[in-house]
Amino acid sequence: MATQVAVRIMADAGALPEAFEFKKLLAGAKLAYRSAETTEEKRLAMALIAKLDQRYNIAVDARRRFMAP
Repeated sequence: MATQVAVRIMADAGALPEAFEFKKLLAGAKLAYRSAETTEEKRLAMALIAKLDQRYNIAVDARRRFMAP
């Protein structure tokens, strides 16, 4: 509950954690992959998904380490 309140306050202030932004970008990249028509478009979209997924996981890991007691 407290985490949800903190995230809402940060969102209202425009200061969400980096991982939230990567998650949003990742969803958009997955949508682009699903709508890709050519093999090249699919390859580029998959490369972007892999890059964003890696950055998302790094950001999540960093936040967990920072928040750990």
